[in-house]
Amino acid sequence: MRILLILAGLALSLAAASQEIWRWVDKNGVVHYSDQPGAANAVLMTVIEPNAYEGEAATPDSGASGSSSQEPEEEASTVSPYDSLSIVQPPPDEVFFGSDASVSVQADLQGTLRPDHSVVFFLNGNRRPASGLGMELSGLARGTYFLRASILDQNGDPVITSQQTTFHVRQASIKNPQQPVAARPQVPRPRLTPRPATPPANTSGN
Repeated sequence: MRILLILAGLALSLAAASQEIWRWVDKNGVVHYSDQPGAANAVLMTVIEPNAYEGEAATPDSGASGSSSQEPEEEASTVSPYDSLSIVQPPPDEVFFGSDASVSVQADLQGTLRPDHSVVFFLNGNRRPASGLGMELSGLARGTYFLRASILDQNGDPVITSQQTTFHVRQASIKNPQQPVAARPQVPRPRLTPRPATPPANTSGN
């Protein structure tokens, strides 16, 4: 009799520790859970109550406090100290003529540049030396160039990067790129002198 009571108590405890839940996905891809099947494709799931695992979690407070103390540090490391970084010179799609054209590049940084950070520019993916927030480009061949700016930390990792801008270099003459196209000489047009009016013929016979 005592064994039967013990077995009955175990059965009740197991029944209380588990719960049947139905899971299905609607036509919009939304997952639903309920104690009753809400669709034809509902799947029966058995969920174990958390109290069945109370003995395994020896120090839940220490684990929770450890994760919470690390998360703010990770978030703080990914937050940029700058509001924005953009290239204001040259304007997008500006065209420069001649192989001796000088292109002035200037970036605008919203925020104070930290001493351990540096400004770099990338022209067609190649790093170019910069002086503060600007630089000068010269001796560029004919073509299209892609320019962007970045703020790098002490490890060389980008902190913030501007949007890419584009400018173009065109030669004055394709046959002779070092010389501009000569203007055609203007030939003066002859001035037309009006002819004197011819008096009408005398038909009266006098």
